[in-house]
Parts: sequence; structure tokens; C-alpha cells
Amino acid sequence: MATLSHSTTLYSEPTNWLARYNQFVEDAEFNRVGWSVSALMMQGCILSPILLLTMAYMGGGDWQFLASMFCFLLVLIPILSAQKVKYIFGGFYISFLVHLLVIAGNVFL
Repeated sequence: MATLSHSTTLYSEPTNWLARYNQFVEDAEFNRVGWSVSALMMQGCILSPILLLTMAYMGGGDWQFLASMFCFLLVLIPILSAQKVKYIFGGFYISFLVHLLVIAGNVFL
């Protein structure tokens, strides 16, 4: 006959933002393919074309195209090398910021 026992595990929410981020990344590892596809689609279908259009219409330099390609690789390499979601999120975050800064620089300067 099996015995019944109470669970002694305490469930607590992380308090600071870094602990919450680490918990989110750990939970997102289950859906790694979905996160990878989403990051690659946003990078290749939204950010890069907008950057290329602003470069074409508002005059951009070669360094902007080079920065865009390096940022695209910053997202693509962790995906193709099957690294953890933590690295995909980090690469996409940096790429997103660089693309937004270059696009804003083309539009407002």
C-alpha cells in the first residue's frame, strides 16, 4: 500500500529582474525552435529591410550595411550552432538595438 505524503517544495517568485529573466530563459528552452524562428523572422523580414530602405532613400554609408550584416550574423550563428535560448535572446537584443539606432540615425540626421 502506498503512503501519501505532503509536498514540501516551496514555490516562490523571483524578486529581482535578473532572476525573473533567468527563470524566463530557462522556461523558454522548451520552445527553442519557436523563439529561434521568431527572432530570425523579425531580423530578416522586418529590421533588415527597413534598414536597407532607409539607407537607400536617406543616404547611408557602407558601414551601416556592414553593421546590419554583422548583427544578422549575431542572431543567425547561435541559432545554427544550437546554443541555448539565452544566447539567442542576447544576440537578438543587441541586433535590435543596433538596427534601431542606425535607422533612427538615418531618419533623424
